[in-house]
Amino acid sequence: MLGGKVLIIEDTHSLALAIKSELQETFHIKADIAATLAQAKALLEAAAEDYFISTVDLQLPDCIEGAAIDLVNKYHIPAIVFTGQHDPSIRAHFHTHDLVDYVFKSGSYSILYICRLINRVLFNQEFTILVVDDSRSALMNIQKLLNNQGFQILSAKDASECMMAMKQEPDMVILDQFLPDGLGHDICRNIRTLHTNPTLQIIGVSSKGDKDTAAFFLKNGGDDFLLRPFNPEEFIHRINQRADYVDQIRDLEKISDEKNKFLGMAAHDLRNPLGIIQQAGKRLHRGELNQDKMHSLLDMIQKSATSMQQLLDDLLDISAIESGKINLHKLPLNLSETCHERVQVFRQKAQAKNIEIIEDLPDSAMVEFDPTRITQVIDNLLSNAIKYSPENFQISVSIDKQADYLRVSVVDQGPGIDKGDVNKLFKAFNRLGHRTTGGESSHGLGLSICLRIVEAHMGNIGYKDAPDCGSHFYFELPK
Repeated sequence: MLGGKVLIIEDTHSLALAIKSELQETFHIKADIAATLAQAKALLEAAAEDYFISTVDLQLPDCIEGAAIDLVNKYHIPAIVFTGQHDPSIRAHFHTHDLVDYVFKSGSYSILYICRLINRVLFNQEFTILVVDDSRSALMNIQKLLNNQGFQILSAKDASECMMAMKQEPDMVILDQFLPDGLGHDICRNIRTLHTNPTLQIIGVSSKGDKDTAAFFLKNGGDDFLLRPFNPEEFIHRINQRADYVDQIRDLEKISDEKNKFLGMAAHDLRNPLGIIQQAGKRLHRGELNQDKMHSLLDMIQKSATSMQQLLDDLLDISAIESGKINLHKLPLNLSETCHERVQVFRQKAQAKNIEIIEDLPDSAMVEFDPTRITQVIDNLLSNAIKYSPENFQISVSIDKQADYLRVSVVDQGPGIDKGDVNKLFKAFNRLGHRTTGGESSHGLGLSICLRIVEAHMGNIGYKDAPDCGSHFYFELPK
């Protein structure tokens, strides 16, 4: 499988930057820009495996028309032609090159369209289509078009092979209506009977049928029907539309599952402190308590109320972030100063467990960031390090300056993270097996919020085992 970056070959600098910005900010896809064929060659010679797709301007200052398509195809990288030429002859490239599609330069919508198409191709790398056709030439033609879209492909030449291939649970079936051992609409009905996947898409194709054939196919469980000959643009548009539909349904199912999990865990996390407050309130109401006991109960109420408030704040925070309402107010600031300030805030908590916090911060680490949001990230990493560290141990906070980014690391000497739990770290409501060492509360939302904040800054956040023992959490902000 190819990498996860886009190569933008475009000599209009403002247009190239607009595509790159849209890809990064909306779809979190990284991209490189080449303004000439020579620059594109240099990037591909250095790391062609980094790119899964390329956008190509037909007119470049240092080559003949279309040479950039030949270049990226040489490295087996599909291309999207992005051109200002409204020339029907461009369609001929579909038969001679590995093209995903072509898009005309026509304002801001064309930039959004091409970015959505790129995002679709990236998702297609995990989307499997079964193509059933007894014509070798027709099968190869469809496979070529689907390969350029990034799909994983299975094939079958008749109904028997089709039903065998269905055991691999494809996401979509493209089914010829007339096969040697059966009709497409009968096979479609059998698939629906034996396979209950609600998101499975079945698309019929035929060069012999008519509109009545299409209607009969749809009534027997099909989702779409295409009469041959179809042009490549129509075919890929219809296929990608069905793939979009599958992803949308799966996203809705995931959201529904997460919502139910969210409600259950939120109710559980609120019930415990609420129960403590109720019990403490009853005892206070009965009276006849000495001063020390009253202070103890009031302290319990205060801590429980604080815990509930923190949970509610985090729930509202993650809800706002996931709905796209996170607004960053980035300023050029010294990240070292921010880290030092947060360490001073947490020293008292650390000292309560006799934990020493060691700082290794450069005098200057200038980068643009939202101080309120990045403070949340630093606070969460420091708070977790203190919660899970045993008494009498150390925590280190450091900044590593790289050419393209600054990395903040928080390393503790606690139990570390089990390998099976690492992939759960930054998901909401995923509590791991380790308990806090001082009885501190943890509801499993903090790292999920950190992930979204850092990604909004176009940065990275991650975890690795500390050299000796413990956990090493870090986040990176681009310069």
